Amino acid sequence: MLETCGIEGASGIIATNTLATLGRDNIPEGGLSGLPLRELSLSRVAEARRIIGDKLALIGCGGIFDAPSATAMFNAGADLVQLYTGLIYHGPFLAARISRSLPT
Repeated sequence: MLETCGIEGASGIIATNTLATLGRDNIPEGGLSGLPLRELSLSRVAEARRIIGDKLALIGCGGIFDAPSATAMFNAGADLVQLYTGLIYHGPFLAARISRSLPT
């Protein structure tokens, strides 16, 4: 499916957002976001990057609460990160705090 996105003209992909976790081992049923999603998100972003190469922008999402978790997502292959749950726990200035703390 990721290859098709590039063929059909997509500019980028958001990987992973909230996952429906029905039937996943060691993960509660239902929608999952935030910290419990971080490792799975990092894995999916790395997998997506391997498949799409540099053809599309890749937006990493899932369990980003601070500069180290954003950096891990960039290291996994994300070009950008998207915040959701982190904003709830850390407020509207989270993006500014993260961007000021990222390595240059």
